[in-house]
Amino acid sequence: MPRVPEVVHKVKVDALSLDLNNYRFAVAQPDEAMAFNDLFEEEDVMSVARSLLHEGYRTNEVPLVVEEGGRYVVLEANRRVSALRALRNPSLVPNHRRQLETLVKRYQADSDDLPDEIYVTIYPDRQTAAPVLARQHIGADKKSWGLDEQARFVLAQLAGGADVATLKATLTGIKDVPRLVRMGRVREALHSTPFTDPDLATYATGRELKMSVFEYAYKDRAIRPLLGFESDADGNLVSRPHTPAQIAVLERLLRGFKSGELSTRKVLNDKKGAGYAKLVDELRLLAGVVPAAAPAPTPPAPATSPGRPPGTSSSPATPGRTPTMTTTGGGTDTTVPGVTPVRPNHPDTKRKLNVTVDFTRLPNGLQKRFLELQRIDIGTFPAAAAMLLRSVVESSVKHHYAVRGEHRVSGTLNEVMRRVADDYKKMVKSLDKQISLLQNGLSPRLRPGSGDWFNAAAHDPNTVVNDQQVREAWQELEPLVRFLIQPPTSSIS
Repeated sequence: MPRVPEVVHKVKVDALSLDLNNYRFAVAQPDEAMAFNDLFEEEDVMSVARSLLHEGYRTNEVPLVVEEGGRYVVLEANRRVSALRALRNPSLVPNHRRQLETLVKRYQADSDDLPDEIYVTIYPDRQTAAPVLARQHIGADKKSWGLDEQARFVLAQLAGGADVATLKATLTGIKDVPRLVRMGRVREALHSTPFTDPDLATYATGRELKMSVFEYAYKDRAIRPLLGFESDADGNLVSRPHTPAQIAVLERLLRGFKSGELSTRKVLNDKKGAGYAKLVDELRLLAGVVPAAAPAPTPPAPATSPGRPPGTSSSPATPGRTPTMTTTGGGTDTTVPGVTPVRPNHPDTKRKLNVTVDFTRLPNGLQKRFLELQRIDIGTFPAAAAMLLRSVVESSVKHHYAVRGEHRVSGTLNEVMRRVADDYKKMVKSLDKQISLLQNGLSPRLRPGSGDWFNAAAHDPNTVVNDQQVREAWQELEPLVRFLIQPPTSSIS
């Protein structure tokens, strides 16, 4: 590519416009006010503003601009230019106006010394400026773009007429162009995916979901076919999630990423681990992919009596009569030829909790809550199940002390658990984990069954609870509940 001579001019700061398509933005901004707010909130431009006041504007760092629509649009140095313009006019940043006005007032003399004009390097168009941008932000001395930002940058070059082969040759700071193309295309696909959960749609298209993390799922050999993302050699998608089953798989994965459950190191990157195998089995069920049943073993040929032709039975069967299944101890003999054995479902595939504690001697109100917990469909009503489980745990604590004559143990789950911890955490070693969990003493913070998890399920409008989290919470807390509702005469061990 021929080198384009750099043109450096001094222009007024107020003549510089932010790039509404800045690659730092998760999506293009509709106007400058939104662009200013985003940069200050997501890119810590306030610290740049403070640096300008304390250290002054450094003239050795020249912004890179193109002329579009009669104004100079800043392609590189949006953070610095937005800080400079905001200090001159705090109203440009509605969400941080008061903070900026206070900062300017405190350092008025330094603010007055900021330049009205600065030097900029002008390029004829964005395509010509692209290699310079890539070298600065994917290479060395600037605040490096993350993979999401690099992906948006690469897609912008493709939209401008370049092809992947050209980008590989010219953008030498990028090691794997097709990977970034794939990341960008997946992000684009998420923007138009018909999610059933609006909160997941917001999460999937925002900054919180990193493509460098999500690619552990959409590139995984076992998960990719269930999810529906397929791409060609250049990274462009040839298929994407669109069926209800694929959407269900996608949403299950996103819930896992959002909650922190699907740690890439402990789950998706550990192909031999139990967590990974469990996840793949769950996704296969959501996708409607059921492992093929093993063929029934061929029964051995019956022994022939002396003088009987081979293949004839010692006692002839009655015509039209099916073999009778014998039972042992009340169970069906599963060795009968031609009969598929029926086995109990794995607890993690059931839509109801496996409640095994004996609650028949509890007060009527608490009994009814246990019955509801036992019968609620956690696949359809996971949030309701989580709140019901919290009620069961909290009420079990209060019942435990009430039958021992201590009716003053009351309050929220957090408050009553302080009493449980004081009485039992060190004395009953088998309960240490459950007590620590409810007191938020185990990581991650929103681990199912923790106090914070229960609070988020009940009060945080952005929290999404799924059935597996409810199962995990009950499995963790069931031993504590069983201990709490046992009769007072039971020994403590």
